[in-house]
Amino acid sequence: MKKLILFLAILSLGTLCWAGSAREDATERLENATQVIHEIMGMPDKGIPEEVLEHAKCVAVVPHMVKGGFIFGGKGGKGVATCRTANGWSAPAFITISGGNWGLQIGVEAVDLVMIIQNEKGMQKLLSSNFHLGADASAAAGPVGRHAEAGTNWKMDTEILTYSRAKGVFAGLTLEGASIRQDSDSRHAIYGPKVTTRALLLGKVPAPAAAQPFLTAIRGAKAQALAQGKADDKSEARAEATDRVVTLTGCLQKGDHDGEFAITAHDGKTWELHSTSVQLDNHLGHTVTVTGPRTHETKAQEKAEAKREGLVQASSKEVYSELAVKSLKMVSETCK
Repeated sequence: MKKLILFLAILSLGTLCWAGSAREDATERLENATQVIHEIMGMPDKGIPEEVLEHAKCVAVVPHMVKGGFIFGGKGGKGVATCRTANGWSAPAFITISGGNWGLQIGVEAVDLVMIIQNEKGMQKLLSSNFHLGADASAAAGPVGRHAEAGTNWKMDTEILTYSRAKGVFAGLTLEGASIRQDSDSRHAIYGPKVTTRALLLGKVPAPAAAQPFLTAIRGAKAQALAQGKADDKSEARAEATDRVVTLTGCLQKGDHDGEFAITAHDGKTWELHSTSVQLDNHLGHTVTVTGPRTHETKAQEKAEAKREGLVQASSKEVYSELAVKSLKMVSETCK
């Protein structure tokens, strides 16, 4: 009897240790998956397009997939998945992936995998206990960038779009033949033995506290993509504005009409000048350096039109552009 009690005690202790280890592994996987989403969506012009995220039915993330070797080398990895429900994203389920033609690069140490399940048919495959990409569910490398190009067919019949990130390089990935299964051990460690993967992904089970950061990252992925896009647009606008700033040195002269001024640059091109902040008439007949942004070329277009009609003789010093002068520096009091 004593031996039986001792055996049961040891067995119980072993079970507790296993449960603790499995829970720790599952929690760490959720944390790593959260980090993967944040890092991928923070990559300018190289993340998952907004349209793909908006269209997603489910999202699965496999962080730090096992080391790769030469061409084929991935043995598999463990990940988490969540699906869109009427009440938002579901509590995450745990999955494993193995086998298949991974097409990994030579010398890859670790690979982060993201799968976007696009439709109800793909979701039903994810709800099953085991399925193979390519055979049971169609899969293709997903488009990458701020926006999915209109000409691509990513929305067609493909059920799953796949992405990989290795050493900071993010791209679509083909996973033909890979097997995706439920990870029952991790599920039991987090939710208990009575909860099924189907119940989780259909939104019938509340998400535990450990899963909240991951779900927040999924919910915020599209917003992060939009924010990054706006930031990139502002950067492009600033760069464009900088490109429009021009600095010219030449003789400041009167323009064709009162209040108009002109300067002929060293390349022989004459620019029409105007300013609301610099007194240009104080420097007539001086050699000056002026700086400011290009403005519209309405008068240049008028001159070009008149020239085509034979009303104005073409000249190398004809005004073709306008400049809004923001600053002026006198170089010489004469135009010699």
